[in-house]
Amino acid sequence: MSLASIAVFKEMSTDALSRLQQGSVVLEPRDGGMIFAQGDPADAVYAIIAGDGHVRIGAIDHHSKALMVEVLRAGEIFGEIGVIDSGSRSATAVAVGKVQLLKLRRPSFLAALASSPALGEALCRMMAKRLRRTFELFQDATFETLEVRLARQVLYLADREGRPTQQGLRLAHRFRQGDLADLLGATTRSIITILNAWRSAGLVAYDTDRALLTVRDIASLRAIIEGDRER
Repeated sequence: MSLASIAVFKEMSTDALSRLQQGSVVLEPRDGGMIFAQGDPADAVYAIIAGDGHVRIGAIDHHSKALMVEVLRAGEIFGEIGVIDSGSRSATAVAVGKVQLLKLRRPSFLAALASSPALGEALCRMMAKRLRRTFELFQDATFETLEVRLARQVLYLADREGRPTQQGLRLAHRFRQGDLADLLGATTRSIITILNAWRSAGLVAYDTDRALLTVRDIASLRAIIEGDRER
């Protein structure tokens, strides 16, 4: 995948892309490797250019409790917030599985942003979309039950990366029960309880050994969300 295939860079000219890529570095972090930590200096933006893995964006507290805010895959960028506002990293980024990254130096990225209206517009749309999701997560954490929150996030992931199988819509990436707990800031035990109930009811299938989640009944998961709203 070339830099031109990354969503926010697609409308940029060839010359502008070439200047942006000058001085960039290709990285292949190990599975589970930390790309940067919350609070680190923001010296670059990262583009995921290849690989069937993903990058987890989130936070880890002093007691090693984790929160996963987003899961990003090939074709997306991350690390732009600290570069744009000259602040430190607002979250921690961890590679999961095999990914290839292009590290875009801060000066090159800011120069491209200053000279390319197309990049600015695409970046605004991307950040607005992510801000909406962050607000939805915050709203759910305040008002919704854990089951509703899990149902919403499973459907979100299924819509982003679901692959049709004979059993249903399978999430492309591995999600251990602990990963799903991190996505909601919940305990693994509480997620296991909900998943077991869903499996018994035929809503999902979960391969514990391979950490693969398959949505078998999308309508019923949506009904969980809508039913809670009606109450």
